[in-house]
Amino acid sequence: MESLRQDIRFALRSFARQPALTLIAVMSLGLGIGATATVFTWLQGFVFNPLPAVPGWGRLVAVHTRAPGGGTWDVSWPDFQDWRGGARTVDLAAWDMMQLGLRDGGVPTERAWGMLVSGNYFEDLDVRAALGRVLRMEDEQRREPVAVLGHGYWQRRFAGDSSVIGRTITLNGSAFTIVGVAAPRFGGTYIGLSLNLYVPMTTMPLLTPDGTQFLQDRQRRSFDVVGRLKPEATVAQAAAEVEPLALRAGAAGGLAQPLGAVVRPHSAIDAPAAMRPVLGALLAVAGLVLLIACANVANLLLARAMTRRREFAVRLAVGASRYRLVRQLLTESVALAALAGVFGLVVTFWGRDAMLALLPAVPYPVGLDFRLDGRVLLFATLVTAATAMAFGLVPALRASRPDLVPTLKDEIGDGAGGRGRLQAALVVAQVALSLVTLVSAGLFVRSLEEYRSVDTGMNGIDRVLLVGTDLRLTGIANDSVQVSVVRGLLERVRALPGVEAASAARSVVLGPGPISTAATRIEGYAPRPNENMNVSYNVVSGDYFRTTGIRLMEGRDVSDADVAGNASVVVVNEVFVRRYLAGRTAIGARVNMGGDERLSIVGVVATSKYDSYTEDPLPMVFRAYSARSAPPAFALHVRAAGEPLALTAAIRAAFAEVSAELPFLDPRNMAEFTTIPYWPQKVGAVMLAA
Repeated sequence: MESLRQDIRFALRSFARQPALTLIAVMSLGLGIGATATVFTWLQGFVFNPLPAVPGWGRLVAVHTRAPGGGTWDVSWPDFQDWRGGARTVDLAAWDMMQLGLRDGGVPTERAWGMLVSGNYFEDLDVRAALGRVLRMEDEQRREPVAVLGHGYWQRRFAGDSSVIGRTITLNGSAFTIVGVAAPRFGGTYIGLSLNLYVPMTTMPLLTPDGTQFLQDRQRRSFDVVGRLKPEATVAQAAAEVEPLALRAGAAGGLAQPLGAVVRPHSAIDAPAAMRPVLGALLAVAGLVLLIACANVANLLLARAMTRRREFAVRLAVGASRYRLVRQLLTESVALAALAGVFGLVVTFWGRDAMLALLPAVPYPVGLDFRLDGRVLLFATLVTAATAMAFGLVPALRASRPDLVPTLKDEIGDGAGGRGRLQAALVVAQVALSLVTLVSAGLFVRSLEEYRSVDTGMNGIDRVLLVGTDLRLTGIANDSVQVSVVRGLLERVRALPGVEAASAARSVVLGPGPISTAATRIEGYAPRPNENMNVSYNVVSGDYFRTTGIRLMEGRDVSDADVAGNASVVVVNEVFVRRYLAGRTAIGARVNMGGDERLSIVGVVATSKYDSYTEDPLPMVFRAYSARSAPPAFALHVRAAGEPLALTAAIRAAFAEVSAELPFLDPRNMAEFTTIPYWPQKVGAVMLAA
């Protein structure tokens, strides 16, 4: 032990004698260690431990309805109840996200992100309450208006007040009683988000006008289903059990074509699916950077050993063993790596925050957990130890066997040639690894540029401002009132100086959420066997295509007169015409979407991108706003003559003129918003370029 302390003291003194070399080595290694540990923190948050508050989260599965022709849909509430009642290999729970207008006392209404859950949700996940209780099956069965707060939201919004239990709050105009606070670090089961509060699914009629229909209609597939496998059960066994349950439920519900179910590991969905390949590539490149640093430091240590060869020869000549010399040199390497490891942790703190800054500004409650916990520290320690061996072992072995006689005479012996060849090999390795790293970075940048160069079918969206709102947060439930609010808002916004066009739409294309679909029938078109007739659609007001820069190919745009007169009209894209109306005149053709209402086609527009930059051209329907189709939540699209964000204050004032309660949510440039689908590639390109 005493000899080890001597080796450490000697190592520190040698570092002090050569501060420049020590600083270069520590910074080179520290940057490599820090980069590797930073990527590991993201892997930890996205892949290795994405649900830290859920015990045994690796046993969770996601269950979806099997769509005809491939793909999946969400699940209807009646289907879920049948599946839950019949499943024996897996415990199933349902959930859905919703924006809620929360009012507490005299404080103005504010937006809260809620999760509607089945009564067994917390029990199946094995998540406890930090305060009070969690939701239970009796809350679902009795439709109790009760709420459980997220732990982080409780601390931020309610200042961690323990007396909050029993308090009454208002959600979308209905009174709910707070009964508990969820466990710390629990944010729901949508990986990457952290919800503010949780309410029973069966209270949906209190929160949205069509809540009763969502709970009764098998065609309204809007809910996610998560399940926990029973002990010894497998994903394949759960799939084999749920599939016939789904088919029987559909047949019992009178569906002409009963649909099956798809069961897959929960980790295969949401954020991890998109981030796993990017993070894997980043970790590989960070490892290459660390190897380059190791080769660089090994070369420095070899050069340093050349200056100490006489010292080593003398020690060997007076009886020191080669083992003793190797141990001392490895101690120096470990000490150097330890200093680099400390610097690497500093780099990790900085790198983690820098990567968080690269996250897109999405209108959702992002809740990624990238803390530097014991696993990250253990990983950094192992990387540091491996680094010490990687750069220290070869120089130590090489320096511990000098040619004694020539070295003691200050002559360069034959060993110098060997050292020269080794140093040359290390230089070649550095160059090769650097080239691989540069090529990897180039591939990421090229991928990013390919995304940016995709023709989205929309022109000039860098001059379009998006502002969200949700009339449910104000308690407005009447469809005709919703339409009048949209009309009044558009009249005021269009009259503002600097506004070229404005429109409202249910969905923003190329955003973080999927475009809605509906079962569709087209007069004169006979679907092929098992053809998926769920067609994507949006609900838009007048001037939508001029605002978003989508080209009108035939007919006309949706007009304000259509909205005012509740006209049953739609505009379709070119792919819709080619697929369903081949050889026919599109204008005047009739379609039916999800109901009995017949909608008349009045225009055809160019096909654009809707869900993702890599999607195949999709048929799309744009339905006119009406009292029958008015969505309570919509996005205002405003085309500006200049910088769109400069209109923010004026548009906010227009919102207030319509209603002081009308939420003004997430103003942002549409060009920035539509980069969200390729943000993993953006993160990779920026990190590799750095």
